[in-house]
Amino acid sequence: MPTSAAIRLWQAIGAAHAALSEQLDPEGAGCEVVGSDTVAILLPLSEAPEQQLRMGELAERSHLTPSGLTRRVDRLEKAGLVARTECPADRRGAYTRLTPQGLDELQRALPHHASTLEEFVGPRLGDDAATRLAELLEELAATPPGR
Repeated sequence: MPTSAAIRLWQAIGAAHAALSEQLDPEGAGCEVVGSDTVAILLPLSEAPEQQLRMGELAERSHLTPSGLTRRVDRLEKAGLVARTECPADRRGAYTRLTPQGLDELQRALPHHASTLEEFVGPRLGDDAATRLAELLEELAATPPGR
C-alpha cells in the first residue's frame, strides 16, 4: 500500500522528534542538566509574564495533555522547580509559577540543549533550511482554518 505524503510527513516528524529527544537526554550526554521534558515546561514559564501560566495555557505551550502536564508539574513541584498558586479570579483555577531554583536549572540546561541542537541540526540542514523548516512546522501547528 503506498504511503501518502501526509503520513510520510507524520512519520518523519515523529522520527526526528525521537532522534532529537535522544540527543537532548542528559543521561545519554553524560551531563547533569534537566532533560527536554522538563525544559519544555520551564521554558514557557520563563517567557511568561511574572513567570507563571494557568495550567491550561501551560499545557498548550508545552504540547502536553492536561493530565500529562499535571503529573509532570507534580514531579517538578516536589523538586522545587515550580510552585502552584491559586488564581484569585477563579477559585477552581491555578497558576504554575517558575521558582528561582527552576530558573537556575533552566539556565544551566539551555546551553547544553542549544549546543546539542546546533550539533545535531546544523550539519544536516544549515541555518536557512532549519529556519524554513521551523516556519513550515509552525504553520502546521497553527490552529486550522474553521476551528
